[in-house]
Amino acid sequence: MKDLISVIIPCYNAAKTLARTMNSVLEQDYKNIEIIIINDGSKDNTIEVANKFANLDKRVRVIDKVNEGVSVARNTGLKQAKGEYIMFLDADDYYMTPYVYTNMLNKIKESGADMCVCNFTHPAFEEHLASGVYDMTDHKQFMAYYQDFFSFAMPWNKMIKRECLTEDFAVGVKFAEDSLYNLDNLHNIKKIVLTSEVYHYYYCAPYNPRLPASAINSIYSADKFWENKCTIWYKGLANQNHRLKSILKYHPDKFADMQYVRVFDFFFWDFFMMARNRVAEDKINHAIESIFSEQIFIDCLKDKERYGLKVKTITEDDIKSFVRLAYYAFIEIKSKGLKISMYKVFLSLFGKYFYEPILSVDTIDILAEACLNLKNQSTPEALFVHDLLEEYENKRQSVFMFDNSLLAWLNAEMC
Repeated sequence: MKDLISVIIPCYNAAKTLARTMNSVLEQDYKNIEIIIINDGSKDNTIEVANKFANLDKRVRVIDKVNEGVSVARNTGLKQAKGEYIMFLDADDYYMTPYVYTNMLNKIKESGADMCVCNFTHPAFEEHLASGVYDMTDHKQFMAYYQDFFSFAMPWNKMIKRECLTEDFAVGVKFAEDSLYNLDNLHNIKKIVLTSEVYHYYYCAPYNPRLPASAINSIYSADKFWENKCTIWYKGLANQNHRLKSILKYHPDKFADMQYVRVFDFFFWDFFMMARNRVAEDKINHAIESIFSEQIFIDCLKDKERYGLKVKTITEDDIKSFVRLAYYAFIEIKSKGLKISMYKVFLSLFGKYFYEPILSVDTIDILAEACLNLKNQSTPEALFVHDLLEEYENKRQSVFMFDNSLLAWLNAEMC
């Protein structure tokens, strides 16, 4: 069939959420789809829920297999997929509008792109992409897309031409296997169209300190979790050799610009998750100090000097000030629903506290660009950070606290 879209849904113990996910797919106004549900050895009644949908709609196929992990499940779905276009969907996520497939496919057709990327919402972070087209044969546009972690790394906010997916998900990788998959297939994609529309809802159980947390969230509940070196930054670092091999194989001319990108942005993902889990400031300070002491992160910071930034002599006070303002910014953006990029706000704060004032930078680097924007107050994120820093200085740092409205939001979220 022409323009058939294959939707691949791996499932493991998803009985409580799969119906909501499936309903959001079946309610799509674009009907030429096949839905491949892979039950990866669930121990609950996921298979019964999946089979119910297969009995109701002939577009649904169910594959029941032993548990081998999400990568094997997705690879299994890809091998069975017949569509010209592929979309991945987790069994607890859902679409926020019935026009997702129609609109994303139209974007691809109109632009001649190989892939469409949409915005999403997430309890720890939200990204606000600007609509546009990226020519991946242009080095600056390539790097702009690759450095935008929350656009690049996820598998479920993309519609991709099947012919561009020549590499499988890496089996045996326990964390960020999707980021590696996207990197391994990136060389096949020559043009990407982005839409600022928020189509995808990434589900996380509401934060509640009295209930068992997910595998990632539970990391931060340990008393001295930074000593275990198993937070998101360290988990991401475990994949660095795979990344470097992939870059050398497919993008050797871009190696210098690409090699430290994930070393850098996993730092921010770690911070977002700590903030979402209400980790105490002093513990975040320890966690950040641990990362700053790692040689590969020191090398990463030093590497930014190629783009016109100069690393400061970083003190404990610098880290504490960064943590306090970044934490405050996280709560304010989330509680007030501000339509600004949290990532770009954090980049500006990071540049402010850990780099010398800049004169001239190469904006091919996302941090250098954020520093320049802060200097010129030229973006909504830069203006937000400028006002935040001014308030911090006016209150002489030591008395800078969350206001009552933010504290009320914190307390409500924790109930």
